[in-house]
Amino acid sequence: MSAPTGIEGQERRFLHNCKSCGGKFRVLIQADILRVHQALCPHCQTANFFDNRRGAFLGESPPGTDGAPIPPGPASAPAARPPAAAGRRPASTPARTPQAPPPLRKTPPPIGRQAERRPPLIERRETLEPGRAAAAGARQPPQPGRAATPRASWISPRIPPARAWLEKLPLPDSIRTILRELSASGVSSRRRVYFTAGLAGALLVPMILVASLRVTRLYFPLGVGPYANRLQFVSPNRIYDRNGELIGELFSEKTGSLRPEEIPAQVKSILLFVEDEGFYNHGAVDWFAVTRAMVANVLSFGYSQGGSTVTQQLARILISNREKSLFRKLRETALAYHLEENLTKDEILAAYLNLVYLGHGAHGFEVAADFYFDAKIDELNFVEILTLASLPSSPERYSPLRRPDGLKRKMDAVYDRMRAEGFPTPTPEQYEAQYRTMLASLNKRPTASVFGSRVNDAPYVAEYVRLKLVELLGEDFQYGAGLKIYTSIDRKLQLAAARESRAFIAASAPNFPAVRYVDGKRVGGDDLERQIAQAYSQTSIALFALGQKAPVENRPRLETASIGLDPRTGRVLFMQGGAEFRSGSQLNRALNMRRQTGSAIKPVVYSAGVESGELTAATILDDRPIYVSLQGIAAAGERDYWLPGNYSGTYEGKLSVRRALAKSQNIPAIQAARMVGIDRLGEQFRKFFFPDERVFDRRWRADETAAIGSIEMSPLEMASAFTAFANNGTIVRPALIERVTGPDGAELYKAGARDEFRLGVPAERTVLPGPVAEILNGLMHDSAGYSGVPRSGFSGDYFGKTGTSNDYRDAWFVGGTPEVVAAVWVGYDAPADSMAGGTGAGLAGPLWGRILKNAPRPARGFEFSPRAVRHPVCRETGRQPTAACRERGSELFYNEYGPPPAAPEDQVRGSTEDWSVNRDSDFQ
Repeated sequence: MSAPTGIEGQERRFLHNCKSCGGKFRVLIQADILRVHQALCPHCQTANFFDNRRGAFLGESPPGTDGAPIPPGPASAPAARPPAAAGRRPASTPARTPQAPPPLRKTPPPIGRQAERRPPLIERRETLEPGRAAAAGARQPPQPGRAATPRASWISPRIPPARAWLEKLPLPDSIRTILRELSASGVSSRRRVYFTAGLAGALLVPMILVASLRVTRLYFPLGVGPYANRLQFVSPNRIYDRNGELIGELFSEKTGSLRPEEIPAQVKSILLFVEDEGFYNHGAVDWFAVTRAMVANVLSFGYSQGGSTVTQQLARILISNREKSLFRKLRETALAYHLEENLTKDEILAAYLNLVYLGHGAHGFEVAADFYFDAKIDELNFVEILTLASLPSSPERYSPLRRPDGLKRKMDAVYDRMRAEGFPTPTPEQYEAQYRTMLASLNKRPTASVFGSRVNDAPYVAEYVRLKLVELLGEDFQYGAGLKIYTSIDRKLQLAAARESRAFIAASAPNFPAVRYVDGKRVGGDDLERQIAQAYSQTSIALFALGQKAPVENRPRLETASIGLDPRTGRVLFMQGGAEFRSGSQLNRALNMRRQTGSAIKPVVYSAGVESGELTAATILDDRPIYVSLQGIAAAGERDYWLPGNYSGTYEGKLSVRRALAKSQNIPAIQAARMVGIDRLGEQFRKFFFPDERVFDRRWRADETAAIGSIEMSPLEMASAFTAFANNGTIVRPALIERVTGPDGAELYKAGARDEFRLGVPAERTVLPGPVAEILNGLMHDSAGYSGVPRSGFSGDYFGKTGTSNDYRDAWFVGGTPEVVAAVWVGYDAPADSMAGGTGAGLAGPLWGRILKNAPRPARGFEFSPRAVRHPVCRETGRQPTAACRERGSELFYNEYGPPPAAPEDQVRGSTEDWSVNRDSDFQ
C-alpha cells in the first residue's frame, strides 16, 4: 500500500499546562511532521518544546531548536506518526515507514490551523508552527476526511507575566521564593494573579503599617507633648499651715517619684522578669512576643496571653484610653516608639514604676509599698516585691486585700519559673515564711484606698484651696500638680475647731430639735410620739410584705460654722464650715452662708452713736414698748407696723448703753438707731460691711429692724467687722492663702492686691477712731460675761457679743482676744427650721470658748491709739455728776465729746438704779 500523501486527519489537539507559569491552553500539532515543535504560552510568553518523533517534552530550552536533525528517539517515538490510510497516498509520494523517517524541512511550515470552534476562555488555544511542539499530552489517531488546509491561529490578549512584576516587589527573599512557587502552580492565570496580588497586599499592608508607626503625627495630629508631659510623676498639692506643718493634700491620683538612679536593683530585676524579660533588647515592641501571644490566644479561643512590653504599657498609661480598638493599639505603639527614641531605658522603667496602677488608688510602686506594707520601696523583701510585680496585669483580680488566694497562685507560678530559669530566689521555706508574714501585716480593709490615708486635717480649708486654685491657676492645677500652698491656718487651732464642733453639736443636737414657729408661736414638735406617728403613717403591712423598706424621716441636722482671724493682719487662723465635712454636708457655711445676726450686730449700731457724739457708754436709754412703722416696706396685704419686743419678755425702763448692750435689750438698740438716724446708721454699715456702692444698694435695708439684726451676714463678714474692735478701729481685708509655688519652687501666686474672698472691700480701711474702738471693746467686755463663754472653761482677756434671731433660728457669738477674733454660728440650714430654745448664750458662746481655749495665750493686750478718756459720770443720768447724784462712777468717752453737762433736773436727788446683775443668767 502506498503511504498517504495528505495531512488531513493527522492534526492533533490537546490541553497543555505551561511548565513555567502553570497556565492552561489548547494546542494543535501536525502529527505527520516529525521534528521538535515549539509553542509560546499565551500567559507568560514562555516557549514550550515537544519532540514529535519521540513523544517527549524537552523543557524550555532543548537542544536542536535551530531545526537540525536529531537522532531518533526511543522505540515509542514512531507512535507519534499516524498509520497510513489505505487508498489515500498519491502515486507520486513514496510510502513512509517508521524505519525511514523523512528529513526535517529547513523552512518552517505554515503558522497553523484555526480550530473550527473557539474553545471556552479558560481553555485558550495556540496553533503550533512546524518546528514547535506542545507539552506532553495523549496522542489521538488521525481523523480521516479532513483537509489539511492551513488555518490562522487565535491568540488571547497578552497578560503581563507574573514573574516580571513579582521580581519588582520589595519583598524578602523567603517571601519572594514562596510567591515564585505559587506562580508556577497549576492555578489559572487570572486566579493566580488575584491570589498573588492579595498575598502581596496582605504582606505589604502590615509592613507599611509598621513603618507608619514611626510617624507619630499620623496618630497624634496635635503632637505627643500632652502625653509626654504626663511622664512627670503626679505629686499631690500639699497645703501647709502658718508654721510649715502639712494640713492637707489634694490629688485625684497619687504616683511615685522615683528617679532612675533610685530604683532598687531587686525591684528592677523581679519586675522585668514578670513583665518584660527582653526589655533591654527590644525597641519598644517585642514582635516575637506579640506573635506568640496571638497564636496562644487563637488556640485558646480567647485572651490568654499578652505581648505588650513595659514601654507599650507605659504608653497605654499616658494615653489613658481603655477603648478596645485597633486605632488605640496603634496609637500606643506609635507612642512607645517615640518614648524609646527620646528616653533611655532606665528613664522609661522609672516612669513605669511611678505611674503603673497597682490597685486601691495606688499609682506606682512607691505609693503601693507605703499603702500595702507601710514601708519604703527600698525596704521591701522578695515576696513583697513579687506581690507588687504581680499586680499590674490585673490589680483588682490579684489584690492582696481582696483576693489573696488568686494572688498566691500567680506568685507561685512566677516563683516556680524563676527557680527553673536560675533566677536568684529564696528557698521554698523562706518564700512561704515571707508570704505568711506579708499577709499577716496587711491591716487595711478590702475597701480601703490611698485616698483614705491622705493628710486631711482641715477638709473645709482644703476644699476652699482647691476651688481657689481653679480660680487662680486653672482646672489643671487643682489636683496633683505638685504645688505647695502656704496658708495662714494655725493647725492646732484648726484641729480644735473641727474636734470641738463635732463633739459639741453631737451633744447638743438632742436638746435642740428642729421646730417650726408661726407668728412667734411654736407649732408641732419633735417628740417621740410625733416621730412614731409620722413613721407609722408612712408605712403599711403591704410595704413590708413586698420587701420594701419603711421610709425614714429626713430629719434636719443641727449645724455650726466658725472662723477665726488675726485682727492685725486679717489672716484666717481657722475655718470650720460645718459640724463635720462629710458626704451631703460639704457646704462651707463660714463663707457661703448668710443668716440674720440678731443682737450680734448691736456693737456696730452703738458705735455709730458713739462716733457721732449722739451716744456715750453712759447714755440712758428708755426700754419701754415702742411702735415701728413699716409703711413702704411691708408687702401688700401685710401688717404695716411692728411692735418690737425684748428676748427676756420684760422691759427694763431706763438703763445705760453699757447695761442695755450687756442684757441685749432690743428696744434701746432701736432707740439708739433713732437717735443716730437711719442714714447715719447706713453709713456705718457701709464702712463695716459694704464699701462697694453696688453691694450696699443690694443688701442694705433702710429701716429700724437693721438695728437688731435683720440684715443677713456670713460668719466671715462678722468676724472681719469685729476685728475693728481689737485693731484700733482698722479692718484688714481677710486672706487665707499666703503663696503658691510650683514643683520647681517658682512662685505662682502671692497674697497682695487680690480680694481673695471677694468681699468687695479694700486691702485696709479704718472704720472707727481708736477711742471709739476702745469704748466698744470695753462695752463688749461686760456683755461677754453673759455670753455663756465662761461655762466653757475659757478664761482671759476677751470681748464679744451674742445674737439670737427671731424664733431661735440663728445663734451667734462674735468676739475676740488680742490675737484672735472669731465668729461662731449654730442653727439649721433651712431658715424655716428653728432650734427649740437655742440662743447665742446657750449654744454659740460655749462653743466659741471651747475652740478658743486652744488658741495661744496672747503675748500682749489690746492696744488703741489715741486712747479714750475716762471721765466721772452720774450713772443715774449719764451726764456729769452733781451734788444730787447718788450713784457716781466713771466711764470711757470719746475725747472729742466727753460726758454731757448736767441738766437742771440733775440737781434734784433721784433714786439710785440697781446695777446688780446676775452674771450667770443667759441673755440674748
